[in-house]
Amino acid sequence: MINIEDIKSNVSKLKETLPSLNIDSIFLEHDEKLDKFFYNDECLHELRSCAKLLVAIAIGIVIDKGMITLDTFVYPSIKNIVNINNESNLEKIKKWKIRDLLTHTTGYEKQMMSESYIKDIDEDKLLDYALNYDIPYEVGTRFAYNNVEPFVLSVFFQEAFGINLTDFINENIFKKLDIKEYKWNNYGKYCSGATGLYMKHSDFHKIGQLLLNNGIYNNNQVVPREWINEMCKLQLETPSAYKSERVFPKVGIGYYVFISRDGYIFRDGSNGQYIIVNKKNNILITIMSSERDMKNVTEILKNLI
Repeated sequence: MINIEDIKSNVSKLKETLPSLNIDSIFLEHDEKLDKFFYNDECLHELRSCAKLLVAIAIGIVIDKGMITLDTFVYPSIKNIVNINNESNLEKIKKWKIRDLLTHTTGYEKQMMSESYIKDIDEDKLLDYALNYDIPYEVGTRFAYNNVEPFVLSVFFQEAFGINLTDFINENIFKKLDIKEYKWNNYGKYCSGATGLYMKHSDFHKIGQLLLNNGIYNNNQVVPREWINEMCKLQLETPSAYKSERVFPKVGIGYYVFISRDGYIFRDGSNGQYIIVNKKNNILITIMSSERDMKNVTEILKNLI
């Protein structure tokens, strides 16, 4: 049984127990009542991989409009702008469907396009670099978390529909959530998709409210209910390495949403960014952090459940 008052008490004592904790703010919402911890001002903060969540939401909106399906092939829309010399890769990339990119099952073996991978690569050449990097596994057979797929979806989006993904999200999501201040970096002329999104915590929390409230914000259906349910549904189990004894083990994945135990779903980003939802108990927790020590991030999470 979750005791929300115990959670509040534990969170309020965090900086006493961990004085070196580099945490910016925690929002805790239960039954539409919001408590803010360690909250001083509204500055733009990078969401890191939590940005992927918005890519999945945008895809759901265009699916609902009948513009694509989960089984739409990606390659026909990007083939004229890529240069793939790896023939084995090309045959696999031709098989990529939207659902494969949303579940990190495109065939890569390991993380791709992290900051350390791409720091010395020209942004305009990132797509070719990623698509020529060895793809050893068959499409749809293996989960490997990486930053390639959200970027490819961003490129696909712009090439297929003629609008930058950031602009589409602004018109169809941000404006409806009254999000006015943000910044989302591009790789060349395309939205980075996987990361590089900056916004205020109060606006970040609104994204979590879409998950908690089945796509509704201020009594308006911003995202189709059916798509939110599909995003948060177990699409596949993750490998054992992701199920380690963390506070929120990544037992499975939906569409850029991780499935954990005890009814929790979440989206995380490096340095301790979190959207954590428990629909059964009507709880939403969002965290903005600059904490590089994963042990300290774990201590934060232990105090939340």
